[in-house]
Amino acid sequence: MSERERVRDEREEAVETRPEGYDRIESELLNNSLDLEREAERFKAMGESTRFTLLYLLAQEGQIGSGELADLLDRRQNDLYHHLNTLEDAGLVGKFRDGQTRVYELSPLAKMFVPQIFKAISDRAEAV
Repeated sequence: MSERERVRDEREEAVETRPEGYDRIESELLNNSLDLEREAERFKAMGESTRFTLLYLLAQEGQIGSGELADLLDRRQNDLYHHLNTLEDAGLVGKFRDGQTRVYELSPLAKMFVPQIFKAISDRAEAV
């Protein structure tokens, strides 16, 4: 049995023994087409305050160069790359080069839900 087959079998066994709540989220929310662990990892990536701030700035501004992000957060660019790479690995941020500058933006996936999260938080803050 290959490593891939073994991992698949282990996942199938784990799914078979999971509590009902996990099955419900897989079928009702994720339509049995998205991976629960992957989606949870996206939110985990968003949950760190620097990354949360980066996402907010990108949601508000659209595209921002790495130098400007560093200035806005009073951090060195190199200090932010770990956070930006984590967001990129989670599928939330994309980047491209404009000359010598790395420019970051929300990914198409993130554009579908990140602005709504910040809108909900803003609405809640106004209600307090």
